[in-house]
Amino acid sequence: MVNRVSQAELNRTTLARQRLLARSHDGVPAVVRAVGGLQAQHADMPYVALWSRRADQTIAALESALTDRAVVKATVMRSTLHLVPARDWRALDAVSAEQRLAAWRASARRAGVDLVELNDAVREYCAQPRTVDEIEAFAAARHPGVDAAAAIPGGVTRAWWRLASAGGGLVHVPPSGLFGSHVPPRYVDGRRWLAEVPPTAADASERGDSGPDESEPDESEPDEARARAVAQYLRAFGPASVADVARGLGIRGTTAMRRALGCLDLRVLEGPDGRELLDVADGDTVDGDAPAPVRLLPRWDHLLVAYQDRDRLLDARTAAGVYRRNGDVLPTYWVDGRVAGTWSLDVDRARATLRLSPLGGEPAPAHRGELEAEAARLLAYVATDAAERVVTWEPAAQAARASG
Repeated sequence: MVNRVSQAELNRTTLARQRLLARSHDGVPAVVRAVGGLQAQHADMPYVALWSRRADQTIAALESALTDRAVVKATVMRSTLHLVPARDWRALDAVSAEQRLAAWRASARRAGVDLVELNDAVREYCAQPRTVDEIEAFAAARHPGVDAAAAIPGGVTRAWWRLASAGGGLVHVPPSGLFGSHVPPRYVDGRRWLAEVPPTAADASERGDSGPDESEPDESEPDEARARAVAQYLRAFGPASVADVARGLGIRGTTAMRRALGCLDLRVLEGPDGRELLDVADGDTVDGDAPAPVRLLPRWDHLLVAYQDRDRLLDARTAAGVYRRNGDVLPTYWVDGRVAGTWSLDVDRARATLRLSPLGGEPAPAHRGELEAEAARLLAYVATDAAERVVTWEPAAQAARASG
């Protein structure tokens, strides 16, 4: 008989795995791994995401993990920038590259470009850190007379970069990824970047990278890489449907997903709506009555984009105030385990203001006080140089109009 899991149990299980019921005391790489990576389109947002999930988190701790190469910044899940542990990067990179190669294959064929050959050459070129401009110039020089943009229907910017990087293998070099850094990124061959710092047993423990010893997947074995990525997704976000997994990892095509699932020992549950949900064999569910403290999550937090069905996190009315038509996902605050509002931050040296905006009604007085205290702690974390720090509220009616 298949076990049935309630919506409340799904909610609390997800929050527990995301370290949002209780902040983790593990090292940075271990927490980043446990929560499935940190979405990183904006330099500062991963620092907020980790602060909400890790006890005694400091900006320096995540910066050190990046400069020590225990964590890397790269384009992986859904072809989007993330911070991920070094130990997981190759599998996630291989899965993402498989999808990008499929997406750009027809354009490359029209341009007369072999995507794999070009990517191999670019990785060699990126033995030293290179900018996008440098990579594009290198790729164009290998194909004189070819107009890459003309080969792509509808036209795109950075056409040579898109073709050259489709096969993956590149990671950002700090200061990209450091707090407050908005410099143009430089890229390096990830295998070289990580091979230069082989971990020892001692520093693996120090970095919080403990756990079973898993051999790195061979990039020539896409099923193995896919299976490892799916298992890591389910540990962070399960129980989840096949559609959720495909959405979260950016895997297109039922065949690829079926082969990945076939490599894994999974348990099957029945969701509150009767749908089949998958989980790792040793995954536990959490009681739906478990206490859930207030939390603030950043713009584009991975949790809010990793599911096809987000009912466990927020209802349709609240979602309309969080997900924008241009694809933006606003920073959110959470009450009793669900999204209850959004927040915004305005910082300069004189004043840092964090504005809380309810969605669907004013919070209860007790929750209001908890949210203000949590917001004040976040301000102290991200705005250390501000002479004044202020938490304010936007009236619920005004917030509802702004989200409409």
